[in-house]
Amino acid sequence: MRFSKVLALVPLVALLTVMTQSANADHHGGSKVIMRSDVVTADPETIKWERNRHTPWGMRMVVIHGDPQKPGPYTFRVKMPSGYKLPPHKHSDQRTVTVLKGTYWIGSGEEFDMKPMKTMEAGAFYITGANTPHYAWARTEVVLQESGFGPTDLTWINPEDDPNN
Repeated sequence: MRFSKVLALVPLVALLTVMTQSANADHHGGSKVIMRSDVVTADPETIKWERNRHTPWGMRMVVIHGDPQKPGPYTFRVKMPSGYKLPPHKHSDQRTVTVLKGTYWIGSGEEFDMKPMKTMEAGAFYITGANTPHYAWARTEVVLQESGFGPTDLTWINPEDDPNN
């Protein structure tokens, strides 16, 4: 192929790249999440935190990659205010969780009990097995990053803890 023909393709490739980035950013609620086949980026200063209607009031969430409601891998972040209590619940999929900010206490079991809870500081990582009842408390404002393979769900151990009831 002659150099002039290759050069003529450069604007077309650039246009397709911009269109793909814009479409993917729009898919994530206007957040600055940019996805390409080889790279996913999210700007923590501009992502749009949204209310999670499946959890008690105060938790905010942003999907970074995939769709937790569909088959396939997903990653999302959750933000909890200081003092936030997450009652016992479980998910049908295994979750990997990284504490990005704050002091987070976790426990496993069907009853909320502060005594056996483990303290997780920023940088800590843990895995919650599928269908494992667990609960949490945010001592400070907490930001977590969670990943799994969907579709996922949330089942409250005690139905009265479900904010939709």
